[in-house]
Amino acid sequence: MFVHAVLLYVGLSVCACVGFQCPTSRASAFQLSITSRRNESGIWVAQVSLDHGPTDEHDGIWHVDVDHTTTKCEKSETVHVVATVTAPFMRPGPNYEFVPELGYYKFHPITVDWNVARRTCAKEGAYLMVLSSEKEFQAIRKIWDRQPKLTNDWRNDFIHVGLTDHETEGQFYSIFGEHVNATGYAKWKSGEPNSGNTANCAGVNRAGELWDSNCGNLVAFFCEQQP
Repeated sequence: MFVHAVLLYVGLSVCACVGFQCPTSRASAFQLSITSRRNESGIWVAQVSLDHGPTDEHDGIWHVDVDHTTTKCEKSETVHVVATVTAPFMRPGPNYEFVPELGYYKFHPITVDWNVARRTCAKEGAYLMVLSSEKEFQAIRKIWDRQPKLTNDWRNDFIHVGLTDHETEGQFYSIFGEHVNATGYAKWKSGEPNSGNTANCAGVNRAGELWDSNCGNLVAFFCEQQP
């Protein structure tokens, strides 16, 4: 689901504050227009018109919810209107495997650095996998174990995940800005994270243990899409 919020503040004058959160480059284009006028009774009327592009990439119905509150302060009154547009789930790209109650996953057997992995997932309308539970790890482990392995290569047992401590050394956050301890999965390998400024990205091994990694390490990865 993609959520777009439109905020209007109406008082003696009318202004509009618009904020869009577009997590992937495949989100449909939006055309937004805001107009305001006084009607014949002298009352301010603000109108928001929002159009989205073709829905070929989405399954389901678009939903719009409008809420408003009124605040009075002495002789003035402010109306706060929030219109929330929720887009349906974006269809997964080719070769994504659906895991019931979890989402869609695609294993990329190519060995690339962390930033290339993240960009690759974004181009597919997905994101570099962020583990949220032991159940999720066990599900992707089954997919991972089916993949051909490189002979005697340490990279067989590690993949990139969407965690980084670029902002604050030693404090790992997901690509969505959520602290690793709040993701639901913070199972670090004993002694990890331990590599300081030389390892600002994260990976997970086949035992389900997170480890801090040099962002330039070349390993495989999963892309994830959530319904």
